[in-house]
Amino acid sequence: MRTILIIFIVIFCCKSSFADWPAGKKRTTLITTYTYFRSSKIYDSTGKLYSLGKGNFFVSNSINLYMVHGLARRLDLIANVPFSYITSSLNSVKTNKSGIGDCMIGLAYHIPFNFLKNYFTAKALYIFPAYQNTSQPYLGFGSHAYEFSLNYSFNPIKHTFCVIEGNYTHYFDDVTGPEQFGYALTAGTMFLDYNFLTAGLTGTKSESIDKTFNSNLLINKDFQYSKLSLAYGRKISRIATPYIQGFYTIHGKDAGKGYGVSLFVIFKLP
Repeated sequence: MRTILIIFIVIFCCKSSFADWPAGKKRTTLITTYTYFRSSKIYDSTGKLYSLGKGNFFVSNSINLYMVHGLARRLDLIANVPFSYITSSLNSVKTNKSGIGDCMIGLAYHIPFNFLKNYFTAKALYIFPAYQNTSQPYLGFGSHAYEFSLNYSFNPIKHTFCVIEGNYTHYFDDVTGPEQFGYALTAGTMFLDYNFLTAGLTGTKSESIDKTFNSNLLINKDFQYSKLSLAYGRKISRIATPYIQGFYTIHGKDAGKGYGVSLFVIFKLP
């Protein structure tokens, strides 16, 4: 499962950081990411924002490895492994948890248009937990899931790109799910010789028959949120492009409001 913290770390930092063109046959793209996230306020079921109270918060530090490998000119293999260290402080009780979270593996198929400048991409992914929920705070739902997504990548003008994506995720180990519907809008530009600036808007709506709300945000299955982000990167070699990224929650229901920063490097091999 991608809980609120894991959703921020895995989905945004790994999926929306670059245009979704194919990696190229026998070529590999690796993204290594460190992310810090903190939340001390929550949105209730009506969208009203209130504080968790003095000394109550959620903090996550995460290292993530995301890979895309070209199996053919139009077909890529995708894999993702996150490792997180989470601290939860509620009612003067502080708890910690670390470990590998929800791993992912799947395929992406690209359909080119306009002389290979634009692409439709379809993805089919399998998500599986590398942990067990024996004590809080949880690293996720502890459930297997499948995900399907569609996106369109294009160049509106020279030295720019845009990606529009929608996705559906279903966790099936428990009758309460949840089912999740998400979107990501990303735009980027290159300027002054190999400098990059990207901006994004992402959101997730999670639906479940379990409407229970708990101040421990990692337990909730029914919620929604939207988030803005801005990232700057510079290509330092033929292979590596490091980025720094900030993100902030702008809307939610039964969800945490927080901010974070990510440091990540995109490696294109060989």
